Amino acid sequence: MSDSQLFPYILKKALFFILFCNFSMLHAQSDSLAQKSYKELDSLYLKYRYENPKKASKYADELYAKIKATTDDRKIGEALYRKAVIAEKLGDYEKAFIHIENSLSIVKKIKNDSLELKNETLTGNIYFAKGDYNNAIDKYIQAKKILGRMGNIKDALILDHNIGMIKKQTEDLNEAIEIFLGNLKAIDTYKDLNLERLEVITLVALSDIYLRMKNVKKAEEYNAKGLQKSSLEKHKDAYFSLSEGNVIINYQKKLYQSSIEKVYSLLTPIYNYGNDESLTTLYLYLGKSYHKLEQYDSVIKYFEKIKAITAKEDFEFPELREVYRSLGICYTITGDKKKSIENQKLAETFDQKYDSINVKANNELHKKSDIIPLEEKIESLDDDVQEQKSRATLWYSISAILILSLLLFFFLYRKKQQQATKRFQELLQTIDTLEQAKTETQPAKTTASIITDKSVLKILEGLESFEQKEYYLRQDCTLGFVAKKLKTNTSYLSNVINTYKEKPFKSYLTELRINAALIRLKNDPKLRAYTIKAIAEEFGFKRQETFSKAFKSKTKMLPSKYIKSINNQ
Repeated sequence: MSDSQLFPYILKKALFFILFCNFSMLHAQSDSLAQKSYKELDSLYLKYRYENPKKASKYADELYAKIKATTDDRKIGEALYRKAVIAEKLGDYEKAFIHIENSLSIVKKIKNDSLELKNETLTGNIYFAKGDYNNAIDKYIQAKKILGRMGNIKDALILDHNIGMIKKQTEDLNEAIEIFLGNLKAIDTYKDLNLERLEVITLVALSDIYLRMKNVKKAEEYNAKGLQKSSLEKHKDAYFSLSEGNVIINYQKKLYQSSIEKVYSLLTPIYNYGNDESLTTLYLYLGKSYHKLEQYDSVIKYFEKIKAITAKEDFEFPELREVYRSLGICYTITGDKKKSIENQKLAETFDQKYDSINVKANNELHKKSDIIPLEEKIESLDDDVQEQKSRATLWYSISAILILSLLLFFFLYRKKQQQATKRFQELLQTIDTLEQAKTETQPAKTTASIITDKSVLKILEGLESFEQKEYYLRQDCTLGFVAKKLKTNTSYLSNVINTYKEKPFKSYLTELRINAALIRLKNDPKLRAYTIKAIAEEFGFKRQETFSKAFKSKTKMLPSKYIKSINNQ
């Protein structure tokens, strides 16, 4: 074999060997997880859920695979909740919602308040991350109701923390501070409840609020306390947030180069911990710092990365307004007029999108006064006023149409209700007549003076007996069955019924059954509690649909409506 042939051959063999080794390692790892007990997997999940969500995901999957074949609903529900937690940590919110929905369906069966509370709180957290604060607060309020049945102090503090986070995002900063300081005081009181993580993330929140308020001294104080109480091993997510806090503190101190250096030291570890979304704040402060240093190509580089991430990820990033406007300025400076206009339009679209949200998410920390001229702000405010007037006019028009529609609907509804009441009263009178006819004793041969044909008379007397004995309620009651009972043939019997009952056998049979149903349902509350299917079978119908159709044809109302009307009376 020549040298030119030998190299590709060796390369192919080497690649095959590497792939084989990787496959073997993965297979061995899978076998290793499968051999672990439920308790071991749960312990590993709890260890890595904050520190390394990607790793914890494997344990959560194996945990669910191991338990789903059992009948232990509580553990299955818990396993689904754990999968939802990891999906939320990794930013896959749709998958998280699916796991939560499946877990809550089990909660309904087993009535487990603790598991329901965790799922509702997690749902609120996801809505919060997506910027849907109205749904988030609804879920937290629902969680508080569940908590009222439990009286758990730790969960109560966590919910207060979540509500404080919403207040922070909606710029109700003073109330948010009040909640977080109250939580710190409670955490200090209940030291035996293992609230270390809650304390650390509360310090993160306070540091962030004071940064938004441009109170660098207070921000540094709480950031330092947070770093002192956390560690990369125990609270990796909070530790990274505090490290990002240091980046912002340096930026606010105008130490732009130091801020850039800190960002570069964090990019790789934070990306390995989470996903692209985790890098947006770091890219934002790289861009802002480079903007201050007038390095516009670098601003463009990192702000375009933010645009790419937010275009494909489902999460809230209010600072996009600043990103678009800054890019508009940088592209103008670098001579790319087309991209400058494109980003200015994106900024305007973004403004319109968030006009109706009571959130100034691009807060004091990320003020755009160094990017947007005052004249542009005034013009923007004028536009807002005009748009609000247009919205008010539209709202009044829609309201008038809605009111008229509601009045018309109410009128038609009342009319329909009155018609239904009238029909029902008429039906009751008909039933009274049927009941009287059933209880009155008839002379032995009432038809003798009218009908002289003895064979016809015999059949009609037989039909009277058939009705009294209620054979028509049997599901096997057919024309052949009745003919056999009356010792005649089906053709002759059918002619007699058509002539003297003035209807076909099928209509005759259905009428007897429906009349019987009307009387029994009126007088028997126990029967009214049956399902419609069971009632249908009680009166000889094989199918619920056939019974309902026949009942409505006779009474102009469905069986369920008739039963409801009787019960209301």
